[in-house]
Amino acid sequence: MIGSARIKVCGITRAADAAMALAQGADYLGINCWSGSSRFVPVAARAALLREIPADKRVAVTVNPSVAEAAALIAEGFAIVQAHFDPAKAECDPKALSAKLGPKHLWLAPKLADGAEWPSDLIPLAEGFVHDAHAKDAFGGTGKQSDWTRFQKLLQKYPQSLWILAGGLGPDNIAAAAKSGAAFFDLNSGVELAPGLKSAEKLAGVSEVLLKNNQS
Repeated sequence: MIGSARIKVCGITRAADAAMALAQGADYLGINCWSGSSRFVPVAARAALLREIPADKRVAVTVNPSVAEAAALIAEGFAIVQAHFDPAKAECDPKALSAKLGPKHLWLAPKLADGAEWPSDLIPLAEGFVHDAHAKDAFGGTGKQSDWTRFQKLLQKYPQSLWILAGGLGPDNIAAAAKSGAAFFDLNSGVELAPGLKSAEKLAGVSEVLLKNNQS
């Protein structure tokens, strides 16, 4: 934790960045296991990277994973599978993922346009939900701000769930994001020098802002 805030640093591709993020207080580190991502880490390179991350902090970031693929990621050593998917399409079955992995090991990240209603049938299926920015041709990692108004409403409506705010968060907007009520932030493009290359300066900047918020 950083102050009272929980942090996930996503898009980890290098052991040095994993160590840096953990030193800054990251609670989770995300490794992109989807080949369509610019931050994709192939399976042959993941074992060495996972050794640098405590077992309970490993998150496999995926898009439309099958039940078999999700189970294989848990067997590989990930604690949580974060599944991005479009609820309007039949390319992913979150109910089947939940039945296989259990809600404790599943975070869901439905692709929803700003203002769209969050599917209530997802709530019992996962422990955590990643609220990310919408992009027509992408699944997260766009650097765009998400719909903070909807996020606030979800916090109030489903307080028992773990709500994780994502979408272009970095040192310049993390204080404003915290005013949305968020207590768990997903950092990626906002703390990078380039896709998959994290910035020590930007991560330190986020830490400084959150610690200052905690003291005020």
